[in-house]
Amino acid sequence: MAREDVAPLLLLHGGGADAGSWRPVVERLPSGWPVHALNLPGHGGEPGFAYDARIIQVTARHVADRLPDLGLVRPHVVGHSMGGAVALELAKVVPVAGVTALCPIGFWTPPRAWVTAALLRNAARLSAMTDPKTRSLLMAEAPARRLVLTAFSARPSLIHPSAAAAAASALSGSDIVAMTKYTWRYRFRGRVPVPVLLAWATRDRLVPLSDADRARRLLPQAAHALLPGSGHLVVEDDPDLTAALVRDHAHRLPPADFTDA
Repeated sequence: MAREDVAPLLLLHGGGADAGSWRPVVERLPSGWPVHALNLPGHGGEPGFAYDARIIQVTARHVADRLPDLGLVRPHVVGHSMGGAVALELAKVVPVAGVTALCPIGFWTPPRAWVTAALLRNAARLSAMTDPKTRSLLMAEAPARRLVLTAFSARPSLIHPSAAAAAASALSGSDIVAMTKYTWRYRFRGRVPVPVLLAWATRDRLVPLSDADRARRLLPQAAHALLPGSGHLVVEDDPDLTAALVRDHAHRLPPADFTDA
């Protein structure tokens, strides 16, 4: 897929994950499509910043500042969870071709936002209690994957042990404990001046399907899609459908010149 009229992809992971979490989707995208998966601040070894109530907006600005170095002009921004919110905020401050937000935060109620933040904090603290070797040994067992990942995945025992161990390591090495003090307060406001696709997992325990109703009111021009049977970790639960949603939305975006003049 080396068409010049298809925007390059910029992939933004969820809170507590890292750029490597996109691997199952990237492997299912057509070859020749420029794809850039970034580590957000406070993740994957990237330095964080002084987090406050504008954490999502400031993270979006950090991403915007990196685009020239990547040679990205009007990318199609794909974000998961916290990365979905960052993608929507990024589209407000720099030209992008479109946004695909998978299970985005920010359309939730305060109680649900608080519960999600608590689940992430507890998971990060639990992961930090073990060393990488122990995490690998634990995640090799399906019952352990079910115990640790049930809140995040609809099919935890089917996640590959190496992927589960990598997710636990990314979580424990991130700033998510500090970040969730503020991310749960984020609420989407405003408008996004490009085509938006919001995708929702039907078995998501962190960002429930009911958030889609509020998203329709707050972002009425957005299109919506469902990932049936998936939990919050849609990239692991259904990488085929996730990749198809990204690919199909990209082809629906208006053609333009995405090269750096």
